[in-house]
Amino acid sequence: MACLYVIEQGAEVTKQGNRIIVRKFGTELQSVPAFKVEQLILMGNIQITSQAIKFLLTEGIDTVFLTINGKYRGRLVSSFSKNIDLRRKQFKKLEEAAFVLDLAKKFVWGKLANYRVLLRRYQKEVQKEAVEKAIHSLRRLIEKVADAPDLDSLRGIEGSGSAIYFSALGQLFKNPEFRFEKRTRRPPRDPVNVLLSFGYTLLGNTIQSYIDLSGLDPYLGALHSPDYGRPSLALDLMEEFRPILVDTAVLRVVNTKAITMKDFYVPEDAPSLPEEGEIEDLTPEDYPILLTYEGTKKWITMYEKRLQELTFYPITEQRLSYRQICEQQVRLLIRHLKEEDIYQPFVLRM
Repeated sequence: MACLYVIEQGAEVTKQGNRIIVRKFGTELQSVPAFKVEQLILMGNIQITSQAIKFLLTEGIDTVFLTINGKYRGRLVSSFSKNIDLRRKQFKKLEEAAFVLDLAKKFVWGKLANYRVLLRRYQKEVQKEAVEKAIHSLRRLIEKVADAPDLDSLRGIEGSGSAIYFSALGQLFKNPEFRFEKRTRRPPRDPVNVLLSFGYTLLGNTIQSYIDLSGLDPYLGALHSPDYGRPSLALDLMEEFRPILVDTAVLRVVNTKAITMKDFYVPEDAPSLPEEGEIEDLTPEDYPILLTYEGTKKWITMYEKRLQELTFYPITEQRLSYRQICEQQVRLLIRHLKEEDIYQPFVLRM
């Protein structure tokens, strides 16, 4: 168990010996040895004892706090990595304009290439003209990436590619209850967008946990400009994994009906809302539709299942889990910053 999620509202996280314990009203819900947990994610109204906090910090277990709807709140961070030489190298290289542009191109190329592979895989079955057009349009954009003269031009290519991809993504859903016309955020305004946004939050946490462990600074990246509180490097590294891990999982849960419309609700129709302090500032207009408790459990289970799937990783010529590949890509980036290797985005094979 690499990641332990606690989503039972009102639960309490404690420690007993070298085990992480989750209880509610005195009843033990989970008991997990600490050595099996890389990351602990607490969603919504979850209590945690001071003893558990000290234990998690001592063991170096990344602990993330999300709202019940998957919005990131923060994380427990132990003493920052002592690898100052690595961070100095990161800061130095990411001040070099040519190096930054070249690295950003790799992130965009990987994202667009994986967009195209996903569409091509599903096009074999759906045979839709709109999907075929998107595949060809993405190919033309991918060819432009190498010639982008600056970051603004590159971001324009990435934005155009994302718009083309999401315009075709709706053609891949088989369940007529789920309609997807465009990507909407802050807030996501339909079930597919809810799943995508939640999934990207989980993916960001996965990537940032490996960045934190590596000693890199998650707030300085290449493609995403630095901004107060924004983990730009984590956003950079997750780009190539969005279609691989999140979008693929969304298509699976919808097309297999593992998640249905019964797993969503609109706030005014909900039997009960999370306790005060979690979403007190939200209105039905802010979040028109939300995942139910059961829907949240299903989606987390599918995301974690996808992370554990094995595939061929060309850098090491091994079959690794997608979670392991996320970690390997962070390590590859470190070698790239040290000029010991060249960063290559991980791209799915057809």
